[in-house]
Amino acid sequence: MRFTSNSARRNLLGVLLHGLGAALVAAIGWCFIEYSIGQGFQRLSYDLTFALKERQAVPICIVYMDENAGRALEQRFGIWDRRIHANLIRRVTEDGAKGIFLDLVFADASADPAADDLLAEAMKESGRVYIGAALEVDVTQGAEVERVVPPTAALRRAAAGWGLLAFRLMDADYGVRYLYAGTDRVPVLAWRMAEKLGAPLPSEARERAAPRWMNYYGPSGSFEQVGYERVLAPDGLPPGFFRDKVVFVGGRSAIGTLGLGKDDFRQPHTRWTRRFAPGVEVHAHAFVNLWRGEWLERWELHKEDALVIGYGLLLGLGLPLLRPFFAISAAILAAGCLAAWAMWMTWEHRVWTSWCVPVLLQTPLALGWAISVRYLSEERRRKALKKAFAHYLSPQMAERIADSKVDLRLGGQLVETTIMFTDLAGFTTLSEHLEDPARVGDVLTGYFTDTTGHVLDNNGTIIKYIGDAVLAVWGAPLADANHAKSAVRAGWEIFKTEIQEIEGHRMITRIGIHTGTVLAGNLGSPFRFDYTVIGDAVNLASRIEALNKQFGTCVLISSATASKLGDEFRLRGLGKFIAKGKRKPVELLEVLGPDGGPSEPWAKAFAEALAAFQRGDFSKAEKLFIETKSLRGGEDGPSDFYLKCVAECAGRPVPPGWEGEVELSDK
Repeated sequence: MRFTSNSARRNLLGVLLHGLGAALVAAIGWCFIEYSIGQGFQRLSYDLTFALKERQAVPICIVYMDENAGRALEQRFGIWDRRIHANLIRRVTEDGAKGIFLDLVFADASADPAADDLLAEAMKESGRVYIGAALEVDVTQGAEVERVVPPTAALRRAAAGWGLLAFRLMDADYGVRYLYAGTDRVPVLAWRMAEKLGAPLPSEARERAAPRWMNYYGPSGSFEQVGYERVLAPDGLPPGFFRDKVVFVGGRSAIGTLGLGKDDFRQPHTRWTRRFAPGVEVHAHAFVNLWRGEWLERWELHKEDALVIGYGLLLGLGLPLLRPFFAISAAILAAGCLAAWAMWMTWEHRVWTSWCVPVLLQTPLALGWAISVRYLSEERRRKALKKAFAHYLSPQMAERIADSKVDLRLGGQLVETTIMFTDLAGFTTLSEHLEDPARVGDVLTGYFTDTTGHVLDNNGTIIKYIGDAVLAVWGAPLADANHAKSAVRAGWEIFKTEIQEIEGHRMITRIGIHTGTVLAGNLGSPFRFDYTVIGDAVNLASRIEALNKQFGTCVLISSATASKLGDEFRLRGLGKFIAKGKRKPVELLEVLGPDGGPSEPWAKAFAEALAAFQRGDFSKAEKLFIETKSLRGGEDGPSDFYLKCVAECAGRPVPPGWEGEVELSDK
């Protein structure tokens, strides 16, 4: 296959997928900032910034007009006697409160004018009472029309100030997050009261309408609170209880002459406490925000756009480059840092942003895309590996290769392997005899099929077929601690099963095995994938296979291979040899079979003969080699080889330092 072209196409596809993923993540984040589909994430971003924020002590006390207070004071039907409010105002004023916020609407005179007079008198004497007005909104032909319902004129004149008791721009979950400042003509009561108590707030309606968000000081119930009936009880509260505090008076449902509807609202902590805040408590938070100048502002829209686009591109392009574990770790780290930054901005600079869009939406999207792209790339790589190695390995080994980190790029790496060369003795003569190429092909195909089966069954890799020879390797492309044992086991199985006779010609497989370091990898060209091994170890394995012909043996291995076999095989040492063109001798051994017990008598005779030869005692060596042949029934290839060497060495002086190495004249 044209490997480089395919690789280039895969790289281009990877770049396109990375770019597409980054663009999608950035675009989705931008849509969730710009359009209403992201309101849920935006509300969550606002709420979660309060999750770890510490509660703040605020000089606020809420006096609740709840059901218990109604029963204790015998106020049954939701319209309380205004004399009671007058008594409360006097009690709280005498105790030193800074201001009194009445979350009540007195839009109409009561049935008892004297009660109204007492309330107005108490308010005027206090000079610290602020009362509310209702805001009614009518929708006519799709347009909203606002109408302010103020308190009665007498109470307006007696109060320190009055303003709206309303929350506008309330969220769909009934949450109050936006700090509503009022209409063009009338501010909200919290604004009026904060202004009167010295807060430097703008008086212009346009400046008052600037967007502000509520900065909550804790979950519902964080402010000091007390029941209405306790304030009026003679021994209900200690003296000075309200000193220097701002007192908010209200109920847990709408109270007054106008039906204001539900009076419990969601605030940030409601997500995990499940507690809704009474309207009077929300007014208290709004007041403190304005009084202290501690409201929140939202980050500019163009900055949020830049944040989600930049974050989306960064993760969309970066995460696919990492392995899944590192991608997940990087995503968690990025999301954690962004969340921490967003909370720090809110806590320290009172600026909030829709950080949940990048953290909780874009991060999983980018991570999911990255893992999907990685999986797709890995599947393509696995298929390419399986296809590339299908002709080299067994299906099981090909699967292992596909699951490994083998690199298909041009080049290789140095690895220790065991190399095996095989040769079908007598194949040339058989080919001449058969004459029919188809018949020759059938013989060769059958031979390769059987030989390959033994190699693959023992986890070997078929590198190539060369004429009637096979080159196989163990330890590459997958590492194998037992590569030498597996190779020798495969070689012995090939030798035992490949002895056959075809039309009178006895066919025997000769095998040479050597262990050494080779360069293994895709050593083909940009136009064709070719996994192979090269190096001196490969050449030596080929030489060892060829020496079988001189020795009359079938399975020869080097001492480098033998040193890794342990006691699994019976071996016969054949001595040291210097191959043609080589300087260093190599020690060869013949594989006699799996270890099955004590060695035969002829093996001992051959070992003694070889030792005598290596000492230069050629006379004794000759006798022992002849004895070996006799013990083996008159035939032993290695003994015949050495008898020829003895004949050549007889009468010659032994060279100094000679250890019995035999220099071979043929390759």
